[in-house]
Amino acid sequence: MTQSPRFPVPGHISPEAQAVLSQPVDMTPAQAAPTNADEWRSWRQATEAMFRPAIEQAVAASGVRIVKAARAGVPVRELTPPLPRAPHPDRVLMNLHGGGYTIMGGDLSVIEGLSLSMAGYRVVSVDYRMPPDHPFPAAVDDGVSVYRDLLDTYGPGQIALFGSSAGGGLTAAVIVAARDAGLPLPAAAVMHTPWCDLSKIGDSYYTNEGVDPMLTTYDGGLEAGARAYAGGAGLSHPLVSPIYADLSKGFPPSFLSTGTRDLLLSCTVRLHRALRAVGVQAELHVFEAMWHGFSAMPEGRELEREVCAFLENHLNR
Repeated sequence: MTQSPRFPVPGHISPEAQAVLSQPVDMTPAQAAPTNADEWRSWRQATEAMFRPAIEQAVAASGVRIVKAARAGVPVRELTPPLPRAPHPDRVLMNLHGGGYTIMGGDLSVIEGLSLSMAGYRVVSVDYRMPPDHPFPAAVDDGVSVYRDLLDTYGPGQIALFGSSAGGGLTAAVIVAARDAGLPLPAAAVMHTPWCDLSKIGDSYYTNEGVDPMLTTYDGGLEAGARAYAGGAGLSHPLVSPIYADLSKGFPPSFLSTGTRDLLLSCTVRLHRALRAVGVQAELHVFEAMWHGFSAMPEGRELEREVCAFLENHLNR
């Protein structure tokens, strides 16, 4: 089922973004909801097959060097800038990839780290465990294990965590879990359109339904993924939906981004306000007419420049 764009396409955004917003919104894929483990595995394979060619092309074009490794028994992909550029020797970024907690693992997990690696950063992308075989808390545990391992090589002031969508929510959850385990806070957190409340709470779940061309609706596949990930813990567990975590006990300076057509606009705004309410230094960047995951647009390059400036201000301070 497709529907025509509900809002006019603004002329002040990039031509590339205008072209995306001019297309009908396809509601059908998002409404598919796997109901058992076999259906989840088949759905993951089919969905990842759609993304794989573009990601492989992006990896090849980037020149980023990618090495498969393991840290604390968790598989990771370690990214270093393309030659002859050398990475910052005294800083590392840990990435928790997006994908609704159900897809984009393995070799696909590197996509969010490519641009920051090209900017000169060493990136460790965590290939965390996912449903249906490994619901919560497996992903959080894997993230904490890798962070703990990085602390053997780097000081906390040399490490930043980042992620988008589910990876943004997982970034917050891993930081809270690591803090509660007695580990020091990293220097910074970057959370793009973080899925920080896996229940359908927030205006934009309703106002941007059928408006966001990437994440079209909560109902169907997204809700099914949320419940598959949460398992018996429930959607309101503070490490499943970190908007409900106690952020007052410590959280690093944070950078959050979203767009006015993002289905998770409310999630991002709520997390920003929750951080500010307990005195955490937090920046919120909202892009007009942008949707969930607009990093491939020219506006995404503008966002990347802001992220790099933020990291330069907070790493090694």
